[in-house]
Amino acid sequence: MKKLLLLSAFVAASFITNAQQKAGKVLVQEDKGKSFQLGSEKSVQTVLKAVEAFNAVNHDAEVLLWSDEYVKRGGEGHKKSMETLKSVSNKPMAILPIKVEGSSKEIVMVQSTEDRVFKNGSKQNLNLFEMFFIDEAGKIENMVQYSSIPATNEFGKTSGGKYIESNPGSDIDGRALQFSNRGEVAAVENWAKAYNAMDVQGVAAILADVVTVNNIDGSISKLTKETLSSWFTNYTSLDWKPTLILPFKIKDTDPASGIIVYSTEKRVSKDGTVWEKNLMEIFSFNLDGKIDSVTQFSREKSK
Repeated sequence: MKKLLLLSAFVAASFITNAQQKAGKVLVQEDKGKSFQLGSEKSVQTVLKAVEAFNAVNHDAEVLLWSDEYVKRGGEGHKKSMETLKSVSNKPMAILPIKVEGSSKEIVMVQSTEDRVFKNGSKQNLNLFEMFFIDEAGKIENMVQYSSIPATNEFGKTSGGKYIESNPGSDIDGRALQFSNRGEVAAVENWAKAYNAMDVQGVAAILADVVTVNNIDGSISKLTKETLSSWFTNYTSLDWKPTLILPFKIKDTDPASGIIVYSTEKRVSKDGTVWEKNLMEIFSFNLDGKIDSVTQFSREKSK
């Protein structure tokens, strides 16, 4: 049903028979206050030719329909993107040309579905709404794309996986996970920089007042900003190198989040002892965006 909403709107718009009839309104920038009119069939055909070339994975044929400036601005990126595709099938469901009253430029709006098969074996299917901007010469001068991702898509979804609570039946048991973007990655990178420099103040700035540390040996300790300096007392150098940083949260919950970090770490003690491990750690971030717990797992460093 959702897929047909925009299609129905297009069909309704098609009953406007007078090309000079005006409707809608631009609300921003230089055309603010102006209405829209129907565009031309010529612009529709330009876009359909572009779709045909795209479905043939034919970059050269498609950019022939672009303005020189658009080719200069986006041609190389488009070519590289096309080179990743084994096949693609864009199927327009509805297409509607409009223009701002008094303008010689047009906008062609297209609702479509698209299936992509990449050379690396990945597959992707999308529901698309696209706006093609046509210049005075009838060339495509820009394109804006909006997409929704079907539940069956292999990648690119905004949520997935499953959180299995130790308390079955709780509100969060069984919920999906999704990426979080509250500065967690930068926090871990700043932690690494400050930690390796044994900068107590730098590390403290990232932490909550009390941090629960679930240590490698199974013990649990509490770390405060006052006791943080004891971390560095016995070392001459520290070298913690994160190689994977994955921030996440449980879907449809508050913004408290977690982050999985895979890393290598080398610690050199003042007595000459060297400790070197591969680590997997889970950092928890509270509502204030501060780290309030760390859970650590380790194994001997890969040879």
